Amino acid sequence: MSDISEVLKETGDEALDFIKASFKELLLESKNDSKTVIKETGRKIEKWLLMRANDGLDDDELESLLNTRRRVVRQFLNTQEIASRARLEKISIGLIDIVANKFIGAIF
Repeated sequence: MSDISEVLKETGDEALDFIKASFKELLLESKNDSKTVIKETGRKIEKWLLMRANDGLDDDELESLLNTRRRVVRQFLNTQEIASRARLEKISIGLIDIVANKFIGAIF
């Protein structure tokens, strides 16, 4: 019985380390990707507003550019959601592998 308890403890420790590392990586990737889109969006909007102020764009053109940017941001968010789901699936499979390997090793 103590062997099973030890395997459970080791499995829990390894699983926790795996989860921490995986989520940290996921958050850093998401943060970096989001920063890029946010900065790009800010630069574009600033440029368009300056163009509008200098009569380089009319209201309809500005609205069209803003609507296009909204679609780009929505597409980015959808892509992020899909990537996050895939990463979470990979984490789940990794956890199953950790548990299975520990118990198979303990049995044989």
